Amino acid sequence: MKRSVILLAGTMSVAVLSGCWDREYLKDLNLAYSIGFDLTKDKKIKETVELIIPPETEQSRTKNEIHSAEGITTRGASNELRSRVRGNMRVIKNGIQIIGKSLAMEGLKPPMDVNFRDPDNPTSNVRLVITDGAASDIINKKEVGELKIGEFLIQKINSLEKMSLFYPPETMDTVFRALEDPGQDFALPYIDLQGEEVVAKGVALFDDQKYSGALNAEDSIMLVLLKGHSGDNARFTKKIDDGPLHGDISFNVGKKKVKRKFKVTVARNGEVHVQLNIKLKGIIEEYTGTHPLDEKSILTVNKELSKILTDQARSVVRDLQKANCDIFGVGRELIAYHNNVWKHKDWNKDYSEVRFHTSVQVSIISTGIIH
Repeated sequence: MKRSVILLAGTMSVAVLSGCWDREYLKDLNLAYSIGFDLTKDKKIKETVELIIPPETEQSRTKNEIHSAEGITTRGASNELRSRVRGNMRVIKNGIQIIGKSLAMEGLKPPMDVNFRDPDNPTSNVRLVITDGAASDIINKKEVGELKIGEFLIQKINSLEKMSLFYPPETMDTVFRALEDPGQDFALPYIDLQGEEVVAKGVALFDDQKYSGALNAEDSIMLVLLKGHSGDNARFTKKIDDGPLHGDISFNVGKKKVKRKFKVTVARNGEVHVQLNIKLKGIIEEYTGTHPLDEKSILTVNKELSKILTDQARSVVRDLQKANCDIFGVGRELIAYHNNVWKHKDWNKDYSEVRFHTSVQVSIISTGIIH
């Protein structure tokens, strides 16, 4: 009798279970892989989405569709977009968001706030990228070679990171935290559409939440090095003209550890000084001169390259101050160690007055295949 009661109770329990009532099948979803936001001429937000459409059969490949919609706000544009798309749109696979420069100049907080706060939106692995033109123009390419546009863009950004054009990898999550930090600004990958090709322009600089300037590709590499990092490669080509040493030298300072000194001090008169020095180890990959690169010549090369890169580093710092982009976190150092000084600073004005003392020391450790 007891066994029968237990069996009956178990059967009734199974009968009343509702199952996975909120389950969604991938075959019923349209997954957004890349999203772009632009500011239209009438100040509306234009959202463009690349949707991956599930294959109809196991033998057929996935397709992508591009859809755009406009709204007064980001949420309004998104709602309008969802009303036009067939099926159910989800952003769980979104890997990259492209922001048009015209929108970035107005500020990232208002248009991106809803995406930062929406729990249905992934943030930790979504890369933010700025484009000089319209984000919609890039996404509307649909494919580059055999890659869908979203896959291509993610692979391109990753490869450029290995070339030391960008660091650290900025995501929606890291940008949101930077926007809430009064003592440090950030930079984002800066791309453009030139003809049929998507090219890297360098990095877009930000003053608080607004686009304020840019560095070209080579200066972007220098910025990464000044931050104390490098990817698998960090290549420069410079002209040497010192006596018998005359020609172009291509050298690589990637993979080697960057020795960095970064110190913020405050003088008695309140002037902020920053010591920013880096030491690089490089490998010569190409030399167009005819004079042999013996030990004595290498010492001369080290001296010349150190001078050239120091000049470049100082130029990069001037561009950062001109853009009012405190990417090194000088303000954060003041907040932490000179708080009384920080309280009396108007950082929007005073950052440009910071006295940077910058130097780069290069040591060639190998001439590669050159004898």
